[in-house]
Amino acid sequence: MNIRAHWQFYKDCFPFIYSFALVCLAFVDALTGLFILFTIANGIGFLAFSSLKSQEFYFYYNLGISKLKLLLSLVIINAIVGLPFAVIFIIFKQLFFAND
Repeated sequence: MNIRAHWQFYKDCFPFIYSFALVCLAFVDALTGLFILFTIANGIGFLAFSSLKSQEFYFYYNLGISKLKLLLSLVIINAIVGLPFAVIFIIFKQLFFAND
C-alpha cells in the first residue's frame, strides 16, 4: 500500500474539504459544523477534486489505486487528522462556554 499517494490525495482535497466546512460553519453551530466536516465535506472535496483536477486521477490509476480506495483513504485520514482537533474543541467549549 502506497501511503504517500493516499496522503498526497488528502493534501490535494484538503482545501476543498475545509473550505466547504468553513462556509457551512457560518450557517450552523459548531458541533454540526464538525459533523459536516467529518461526513459531507469529504464527499464534496472528492467531487471537487474529480471535477477540477480529473486528469490527476491517472497518477493514482498508474499506482493501482481506484477511486473507491481514494475516497476511503480520504475519510480515514480526515478522521485521524481531524478527530484530535474535534475533541480539543469540544473540551474547550465545555470548559469555557458551558451554560450552567
